Order: sequence, then structure tokens, then C-alpha cells
Amino acid sequence: MSNLYKEQFLKASKDWVCDSCSIDIRYVARKDGDIRHLMAASIGVSPLPLTDDLGFCLETSEICAGQLQLSGQDKQELLEIIEQAAQGILKANGLLLELFCDREYSYHSELSYGDRWFSELTLQIIGGRGTALPVSHIDACKIDDALRQCSPPFDGMADLTGWLGLKNSLQTHDSPTINISVLPPVDLDFHASSLEKDVLNLKLYAHPNFDLDRLVVAIRIVPGVGVKSRKQVSSEINWKSARKGVREGQARIRLNKADSVLTMFVIGNITVRRQWFLDPTKSGNNRLVSVQLFDKELKMIRNALFESADSTRFEMGVAALFFLMGFASLVQLENDSPDVVVATPGGRLILIECTTRIADFSSKLGKLVDRKRMLSKALEDGKSPNRVDGILVCALPKDQIAIRIDELQNHQVILMARNDLTSALDQVRFHIDPDKFVEDSIAKMNSNGFLLRQSM
Repeated sequence: MSNLYKEQFLKASKDWVCDSCSIDIRYVARKDGDIRHLMAASIGVSPLPLTDDLGFCLETSEICAGQLQLSGQDKQELLEIIEQAAQGILKANGLLLELFCDREYSYHSELSYGDRWFSELTLQIIGGRGTALPVSHIDACKIDDALRQCSPPFDGMADLTGWLGLKNSLQTHDSPTINISVLPPVDLDFHASSLEKDVLNLKLYAHPNFDLDRLVVAIRIVPGVGVKSRKQVSSEINWKSARKGVREGQARIRLNKADSVLTMFVIGNITVRRQWFLDPTKSGNNRLVSVQLFDKELKMIRNALFESADSTRFEMGVAALFFLMGFASLVQLENDSPDVVVATPGGRLILIECTTRIADFSSKLGKLVDRKRMLSKALEDGKSPNRVDGILVCALPKDQIAIRIDELQNHQVILMARNDLTSALDQVRFHIDPDKFVEDSIAKMNSNGFLLRQSM
């Protein structure tokens, strides 16, 4: 199964990667004589040109690290980089970097997740357990000291890997990995798309070199009229000539009995995006109507949840999402408290901790467990109904979160990652039972025994 992920990813990459795409390569490697063993690396391919050059390269007696950014690359060159990385080999800044492995590589991809709302192509190549060379505490301190003397300087390995967005395997002792992601060459601009009075307006952007015949756009109308509510609409998109490196497409589609519409975008055989559009005048969720009246298409909430790096703004976005889902929500003003507290109509109290960074994850989980225990005891002492749950909300995708599901099960803490937030936001057009949502989330967690991030 593992190799099937690789084959599927490489095949899809040929449909998605275009001439003149850009690439971002990041890496940290241990030195072993003339060999450089990768500890962690990432490759990102984007249809858009890079605006700022953040490239650098540094080397100490123990490690080498860097970031390489290239725009306007030939499609074949990009595919060769991807294919070599899938074999555990990376070339950057004149260096040959190899993924350490004492056995065959294993592979993981989010393409295996069926219920996806947005997809970029992803492939994780996982090497042997642990780094090629063991590191003592003294050696780790030497590496930190050396990094502070480099140009550019970094305040140790944690600062370096944090800057690059990579895992610090010296600290976590995880298997070395290469993570590859390819962004779609065409996508929906949902800020400029809408459904109103049985008219669906769509706006898309595409890479100028993308073969538009590879794109499938389909819709499902609710409630609609029988099977006629399911349509292929690719031919109704009018594409303009490329301008400033982008090709714009627009469609104005007249529908019948369209309270809401599910749009589906597929490139080749891979789903890029599924997106619901709701006619605000026909919503059955009064909370949604009240919010959308002032925040059209929930743009500000989406920005807070998926685009802003401000942790306070992320917490406000989470509180707003839970309000739309039918919870009573509160953002705490006291610093030494849970980020958000919500309540269900059935009387459950849920403490929510929010994080936008990998480094905060373990700390946030620990705080949530402690605060959940404290509140349960306070309610018990006051002879009040004691139904306290905990939710850990992370802005990152699940495959970037290093935690075992059994840790969450042991503490009965629900995890909501980026894809869960997307799914929840797309469901608020319907009536959501908050108590059932919590019960179903706990049941799903307890029945799920796999690693959120595989570490073979």
C-alpha cells in the first residue's frame, strides 16, 4: 500500500506541475564524513512565482541546512526533483543530501483520505527510525552554539527548524522525512464566488500553462429537482487570456431550487476542492444569517482560521465557528485560562485550547488536560453536573501534527485539525446538534487507532 501512495502521487504530479512553476526546498542534514544524511526536508511546488527570496545556506562541523527558492522552472526539471526526492535523494545549494534508511523507505499521503475539502498533492517519504548518527546532549549543545555563530545566525536547532518549518528530530527522535507538496494549478476564488437567487457565480484562477481540458467542474444542487440537480459545468466557464501570469475563468450558472450548491473541482483523477455555497436568504441556520449579513461568505472568519498567523485572531475565529455550530462560546479575557470556553444546549462544558504552531502542541495538550481536571473537580465540589470535555484545535493539517492518537484517547481530548475546521465551516449551513457533535467526535476518536502522523 505504501508504494501505491508514491505511484499515485508521481502520476498526479505530471498533471499538476506546469512549465514556469516555482519550487521551495528546505532541509537540515547531519554530516557523516562526505555523506550528508537528511534529518528533515520539505519541497513545495507552487503555480505562483515567489515574491521574496528567502534562500540561504549554512554549514557547521556537524550539520548543514538551508532553503533554496527557484521561480520559472521547467516542468521536466521540477518532476525530476520530485522523483529523486521520492527515492530519498535531494540536491540543493550544490549539495547531495540523502535520506538515511536502514530498510526500505515507507510512504504516506493525504490522498488516502477520502473526505477531503481541499487537496494539495502530498507525499511523505519516511526513512529509518532515528537519525543516522546518535546525538548526545553535549553534542546537541555544540550544534546550538555553532548555529549562533553562523551567517545567518540561528538561536540553536529549535530556532533553525522553526524558521524552516521542519521537525527538530534531535529533540523528537522521529524518523527522518522528506515532505513534498504540490499546489493545484487551478483553484476557486471563493471570495469572489457566490450563490444568490438561484444563480451560481464562480471565479477561478489557473496557471497560464495548465491544460484546461484536464479540469472537471461539477455541481450538486440542494434541494434541486431530482437527478437534474447534478451537473457537469466545465463547459460553462469562460476563460480569459493570461494576464500577469494568471488566467481567469468565470461562470454565471442559472439553477432551479438552489438553497445551497456543492461545487467539485477535479484535475486528472484527483479532487482539488469541494466547496459549498449557501444562498444567505434561504439559510436554515439563523446564526449563519446573522453573521453572513455583515461578513459575506464568512471571509473574515475564514481568514482568521486559515490565513492569519495571529494566535489571538485564530482563537476568535474558533469561537466564531463554534457559535455558528450552535454552541454558546466565550473567548476568555484572563491570560491564565483556556483560550475558548463553549457550552452545549445539553449542558456540556467544553474547554478549548488553540495553537497555530507545532512547537506549542504538547504544551497546549498538557494545559488542556490540567484545566479540564480542575474544572471537573470544581463542578464536583459544587455538586453541579460534571460533564467537561476538552478540544485541542490546531491550525495545521493532521499530517504535520506529531502526536499519537492514544495520548488523546487516554485524556479524552478531541483533536480538530485544519481539515476538520474546513469541514465544520462547510457544514454550518445545516442545523448542527452540538451535543451530538461532541459525542460523535469522542466516539470517532476512541475508534481510531492509527497514528495521526505515521512514524514507521
